[in-house]
Amino acid sequence: MYTLQMIHQVVAHPYQFYHDIQGKRRIFWYQGILLVLLTFAAKTISILITGYAFETREPHEISIFHEFIWLAVPWLTWCVSNWGVSTILDGEGKFKEIFVGSAFAFAPYMLLAIPVTLLTQVLALDEASTYNLLHQFLILWVAWLYLLKVKILHDFELRKVVVITLISIAGIGIIWFVGILLFGISNQFVSFIIDLLKELRLRA
Repeated sequence: MYTLQMIHQVVAHPYQFYHDIQGKRRIFWYQGILLVLLTFAAKTISILITGYAFETREPHEISIFHEFIWLAVPWLTWCVSNWGVSTILDGEGKFKEIFVGSAFAFAPYMLLAIPVTLLTQVLALDEASTYNLLHQFLILWVAWLYLLKVKILHDFELRKVVVITLISIAGIGIIWFVGILLFGISNQFVSFIIDLLKELRLRA
């Protein structure tokens, strides 16, 4: 029940919400994970109920696993990057607050994505601008909550919020690059070990 009240608060009173979560024992780690899972569920259902005329992908092109990765990985790397950058630049927010606060920023999408997608069942294709406008509004709402979170949790002025956000986005790119690089190296190392073992077995 407490988490539901917080979802309502972040949608209706976001300023108060991000001030409130800075108190002790106001938020819990599981809430961040729960909000991301609920957002993923809303996204998955939206994909499944999208009207045929509005669906731009074939069924075989849709991967639920990839959809989850494209939600969870940017969120998690944003938390890490924003925490690292803000810590260096004297931000006041703790990692727990960033982790949970960023997840709660998905609340508008989680609540409204399905109702907005249901419109594709009744709208004609030439009315797609209405659906696209509402969908873009949800994305902008989430983005605004992310910026608001940075401002309030770290107690930054607007100019510094923009700078921190841009550096955090650059940090995400660096994290992804390093992650892909390490994955490629480890993949090659595993392949080398396997080939080496095969060679040794053949020579034995």
